[in-house]
Amino acid sequence: IRTLQKSLSDVNAEVKNTKSLVSSLTRSSDVLKQRLTDAEHELQQARNQNQILDQQMKAQAAAAKLARDEAGRVSLAHEQTRALLKTRTEELRAAQVYLDRADQSSGADVISMIDALNSEIFQTAATVAEAFKFGEKKVEESSEAEVAYDHVIEILGPRMTELLKSTLHHDDQILIQTAFQAAMCAYVDWIVTSWYFEGREEEQMLSSLYAIIQESEEQAVAGRWRALTRRYALQAFREAPDSQRQLLSVVMETLVNILISAGLESATSEVSETMAAQFAEHASTVVEHAMRLNRVIGQGITSCEMMPLYLVPETPFDANVMEDAFGTASKDSTENILCTTDLGLMRMEKKGEQWEKRVLVKPKIILRSGMADTI
Repeated sequence: IRTLQKSLSDVNAEVKNTKSLVSSLTRSSDVLKQRLTDAEHELQQARNQNQILDQQMKAQAAAAKLARDEAGRVSLAHEQTRALLKTRTEELRAAQVYLDRADQSSGADVISMIDALNSEIFQTAATVAEAFKFGEKKVEESSEAEVAYDHVIEILGPRMTELLKSTLHHDDQILIQTAFQAAMCAYVDWIVTSWYFEGREEEQMLSSLYAIIQESEEQAVAGRWRALTRRYALQAFREAPDSQRQLLSVVMETLVNILISAGLESATSEVSETMAAQFAEHASTVVEHAMRLNRVIGQGITSCEMMPLYLVPETPFDANVMEDAFGTASKDSTENILCTTDLGLMRMEKKGEQWEKRVLVKPKIILRSGMADTI
């Protein structure tokens, strides 16, 4: 019995221990379950937070993309604005240059240049005329004289050329000097008004086009077109770089032909050599001044038209626009002029649809009657 009681007591103790262990394990299990529940809750919160952060990141990425796109659009708009501003600035600058009314030279400057040019023509004509001595007239003309005569007629007209041919010049060279002046005035008028120093027929297209522009556009536009065309026409149409030398040769040839037509007893080649050796510098100065005047009134003045006044032979005398060099013509005279010895200057400006013309310098001319009293 004691053995059984002891065994029962041991069993009860073991049961008690087992119950205590089970109770402890139950409590541990409850703690673990609670921890697991808390962990699952925290995990869910972390998932939720991660989802929120992911959404925020996506929103920020979208916002960043929008910002980049907007920055790109702003940058493109900025570049387009800059390009447009540059274009408009260039257009404005071009328009300002094209429509600028400021002249580089004044009317007084041009008058001074015309006076200086006339003085140079007179001095050259007088110097050359005094250097050649004439003998008696030959009965028969040489072939060279006939060629020279035809050339001079084209420049001075038949009446002046016939006077040169028929007059004795061994006592007085006034007619020779006058012919030199008239010929140089004719060539200088052409040089000053030329577009690119070719013949008037070759330049007729530009002259006709400019006449249309003058009638259709404001003076500022027409004047600027003329200035730019004058500047670049030489580059486009004139192949020879030394225009002054070529123009000089034409002037010198005409002076030689005047001497031959007047009866100088020398071969054309000999006279040409003498002219080149002794008077090329004088004539070159005339050509140089004429080319400078071409640039001044052709490219440097756009607010109006400035042009030399040269009157062709046989123009009726008009005291309002010309002056008799000898002072013998009456104001009422209608006699045709023999030649022009000094260039004049005219100013023209378009006012609305009308042209305002003003003679700033009257050209000096010679009448046949005045020359008859002199020779």
